[in-house]
Amino acid sequence: MHAFILLSFIFGCWADLQVTVDQKGGYNISVNNNLWLRSARTALYADDKWYSTEDNSLPLTSITTAQGVDPNLGSWNETQLNFDLNRSGTHSKVVASIRQWSSVSAITFHLNTGEHVLTNSKPLDTNHVSTVFPSFLIEQTSSQDQRGFFTFEGRSIGLI
Repeated sequence: MHAFILLSFIFGCWADLQVTVDQKGGYNISVNNNLWLRSARTALYADDKWYSTEDNSLPLTSITTAQGVDPNLGSWNETQLNFDLNRSGTHSKVVASIRQWSSVSAITFHLNTGEHVLTNSKPLDTNHVSTVFPSFLIEQTSSQDQRGFFTFEGRSIGLI
């Protein structure tokens, strides 16, 4: 996630970044009015299992917006995807936020998993993750798509 934010800031200096969110919580990132990335699932690993938008075990409950000002980066608009994490009858609000900055062409992603700790009987190691947000489909969007992909240890992790 940090690499993508950095890439967005660097790439954003030369391009017009736009984020669109549909009513089902899917999000697209466009660069200079061309589709660049489409979202994949949002997921959390807790209680030794996955909760995911893919199988509706992490259902989207609402989409809200917010705006504000950062003293260093200026004003921003944010879309918040609100999910209900139901862990054995205990409900937690999970908020996945996509923030678009006005003064710079950049976006950032934030995930708030609520006040309950995501516990597991086996601690996850450095080869595993406990949350999946943001996540993107790695796909060729058209026959003219000239984006490149890079991998690390056999797993695709970014676009160039």
